[in-house]
Amino acid sequence: MTIPSARPREVPAGSLGGEILRAFLVFALLFVALTATAEHLASRELDTRAMVRRLDLGQDEAERIADAVAALAWGRHGIDFDRLRQRREELVQVVDERLWARSFVQYVEVRDRWGTPLLFLTREGEETGSSFGSLPSGEGMEALDAVQVARAPLLGAAGPEGDVRLGVSGEQFQREIAGLQRSLRVQVLLAAFFGLAVLGVGFLYVLHLIRRIRRLEEAKIQADRRATMGFLARGLAHEIRNPLNAMNMNLQMLEEELSGLPQAGTDWRDMLHDTKREVKRLGDLVTSFLDFARGNPVQLEKRDLNAELREVARLFQAEFAKHGLELTLDLEPSLPPWEIDDKQFRQAVINLLLNARQVLRSGGRVVLRSRVGSGGEIVLEVEDDGPGIPPEALPRIFEPFFTTKGGGTGLGLPIAQQIVERHQGRLEVESAVGNGTIFRIRLSRKVGRVPLPTSPQVAS
Repeated sequence: MTIPSARPREVPAGSLGGEILRAFLVFALLFVALTATAEHLASRELDTRAMVRRLDLGQDEAERIADAVAALAWGRHGIDFDRLRQRREELVQVVDERLWARSFVQYVEVRDRWGTPLLFLTREGEETGSSFGSLPSGEGMEALDAVQVARAPLLGAAGPEGDVRLGVSGEQFQREIAGLQRSLRVQVLLAAFFGLAVLGVGFLYVLHLIRRIRRLEEAKIQADRRATMGFLARGLAHEIRNPLNAMNMNLQMLEEELSGLPQAGTDWRDMLHDTKREVKRLGDLVTSFLDFARGNPVQLEKRDLNAELREVARLFQAEFAKHGLELTLDLEPSLPPWEIDDKQFRQAVINLLLNARQVLRSGGRVVLRSRVGSGGEIVLEVEDDGPGIPPEALPRIFEPFFTTKGGGTGLGLPIAQQIVERHQGRLEVESAVGNGTIFRIRLSRKVGRVPLPTSPQVAS
């Protein structure tokens, strides 16, 4: 079951939206590629900078330790290594403090002017040297997983008289680099996600602006079309109504003349009746077209909608009974007052009732219903148990001059649609072949300044 709305058709975003979506996807892919490239280059740069920083820090620590060792071993003629051996505990304490001050330092080695190791201290607490024991073997050094990164001289009175060598843990260094890389990667991903989110919001906003501009352009085109139609309608109404009035008067005079002739047959009565009926149909068509083209603004006043519907039903009871049809009311007692233009709103309901009467056969039934919707809106329905609307005709029923009924003008539903839209409402239809039709008017709770009315696009 289809429920098309009689609101102005939204501008299809098919081609335009597709192009924008493709542009968005291309830009997003380029953005992701750029982000990945930036992350890779930044990671490589991070490795280099981290290494340089560790070398600088290691060199600084080696110089600090060298100054401290030189101060401990300073004698009358420069650095006295015998004195340094005597102050072994102080030396270990100085080196140990500096060793633990930097988490990346793995070992510190002190050598004399002849290159003889005096002290070898690791983070695990191993302490060796020529005076304190033997240095670690080659396998022991490999087990430390350490790399010498700094070397500072022990400066005596005559120049360098030894040196301090400092090594860092390769494993620890790699762990720190990996941690920095993970942190950098998370930051880059967060920045990329934020960038994509901003891009997505911008895409949606641009799409909204484009659709809004399209709707405004469509509204302007429709306003221009209405102005042109109004101008043409006024001219046509003047040019057509006068001849129609003259034709109608002549037909009445001809009918009176023929009625006084005894030799006249009876066929002329049927011909005159058919001619007068067609003249009247043309007059109704001109009037409807003029009403449709004018687009009169609404004058809103608070009204009792149930009272309006009862009045319309009272006017139509006799006509419906004449055609063997039943018109019943199903009104919500607690329906609140609503701001409407009573004349135009009655015309909309009348057009819907006329549409139902024209499709029903004798014995048919029409229900005029009112209720409050789930969102607080007013809902009015005209329901019939007629043949329903064919699916192929359903999308076109609000197009001007489209009709499936012989003798119809094709303007009743478009005029009803215009009036409902002027009241900031929406006209819907629900129909299925063989199951009748429901025309539903929804009046929004937002009542205020009524925007420029819009009409359906005229079929080309």
